[in-house]
Amino acid sequence: MWRPTGQSPQQELSPPPTDSSEEGYRLTPAVARRLARRNRRRTSPTPDLVTSLVRPPSPDPFYINSQYQPQPRHDGQASLGRADFELMSRGRAADLGRRSGPQRPPHPSSLDIPQKYGGACIFDLYSLVYVDEPDPNLLCPICHDPLVDPVTTPCDHTFCYRCIRRCIDSSPSGTACPIDREPLTWPECFSAARLIRTQLNGLVVKCPNYIRGCKKQAMREDIETHATSECRYREYTCPNTSCDKKLHDKPKDDDCHHREIPCSYCDASIMETERDLHLLTCSKTKTRCVSCWQLVSRNQLEAHLEFDCEGVEVGCPYKDLGCPARVLRAHAHPHGLGCAFHPDTATGIVIRTQRDLIQSFGEQLQEMRERQDDAARRIEELAMLAGRRGGDDVVIHDKRTMQDLDAGFEEIHQNLTQLEARQSMWTMNQVMPIREEVTELRNNINMVRINVNWLLNRSRAEEGRMRAANSSGSATTIRRDSAGEAAPMMMERRRSSGTDVDQPRL
Repeated sequence: MWRPTGQSPQQELSPPPTDSSEEGYRLTPAVARRLARRNRRRTSPTPDLVTSLVRPPSPDPFYINSQYQPQPRHDGQASLGRADFELMSRGRAADLGRRSGPQRPPHPSSLDIPQKYGGACIFDLYSLVYVDEPDPNLLCPICHDPLVDPVTTPCDHTFCYRCIRRCIDSSPSGTACPIDREPLTWPECFSAARLIRTQLNGLVVKCPNYIRGCKKQAMREDIETHATSECRYREYTCPNTSCDKKLHDKPKDDDCHHREIPCSYCDASIMETERDLHLLTCSKTKTRCVSCWQLVSRNQLEAHLEFDCEGVEVGCPYKDLGCPARVLRAHAHPHGLGCAFHPDTATGIVIRTQRDLIQSFGEQLQEMRERQDDAARRIEELAMLAGRRGGDDVVIHDKRTMQDLDAGFEEIHQNLTQLEARQSMWTMNQVMPIREEVTELRNNINMVRINVNWLLNRSRAEEGRMRAANSSGSATTIRRDSAGEAAPMMMERRRSSGTDVDQPRL
């Protein structure tokens, strides 16, 4: 939240507008992203063309790089969050060869860990007080505070990591962008451009201990180090006068908390003052899975990513039959029902028959190889015996037997190759008519659609002509009625005019 220096809490409710002379030199997030994408460098010389066409790339590594190391944190709990993120990243995308969601590990405060699992001792970047008014372009559209761990959607909107994850997790009608309601899934999102993160890290904030008297003001990327290890106001004096130890948090009572207590989860003996720090590393507590945003026990996190996590991309259930698709585990079952390699489809039946046939030939080939090895071993034994006895006829006979076996093996190999070629041609002949029938059905559907449109237009035209005819008929009837009423008047006028003519003249 923004809070200008030297103002009272009443004045904080109405922050004054900015009059910075550098407003014209600041880049908008859209321009910054375009500039970063123009200058980005990928870690692989062969990018995923399909993915790059579907989703705009980001300056982060486009592929999972084993040498990629996130920026180190300065506090102990941050390193714990990074370790969890690396474990979840391995289970989520290490076997994919491409991106699956933002690649930069979020700050532990972005994982929204509850206080009962140690979230109270995590340095909160979302509650910092900013010295100057931030650029409006750097504010999150959801929380209206400066972005923290910014994440960009495919529709080019940027949100805080925690805000967009909460929005996706709590959306009752499916995932959609909070701004334009475009369809949105977490694997399609990516980390914001480096230029945006640099501008955010350069914002000047107050030390979280400014209420206790700390006057330190530093950039946001350095304030965590100061507040956790350098600030002299970071620790509190123990209420017990006989205890000279310090407390990390403000004491809530007058008792001394420097005593050993058992952990409520793992029964380990810990200091009461270090309870929250222990909960961040306890194997029995829960942490946030960055793939599905569920709270999972730390000792079950690896198994969760391997078998249960619905946010991890996995292969098709019929990948053994040749399907190359990779989908989220939550979508694996619907994809398998409509997969072209399903055993109940025409293509699946052909592929299954081919696989069974190839497997049988492979078994026969393996059996022939074993027989060949046995024959070669016997030939060697006979050759050794013949060498000892000096019999050349046995050696010649064994050589002929070996040549016959080689010829038979070569013939079987050629037959297997020809059979595979015939099977491939047969498969193409079976699939092509199906494709032609589908094309013909589509053409028939288009013709039916054209005929229906023509009939609708014709019925509308007939209806228009009938309405026009009805309106013209009513007009003719009205004219006839008016003409019938005028005829007697004309007759009377003629009689009067005849009388005037027959009147004798004086």
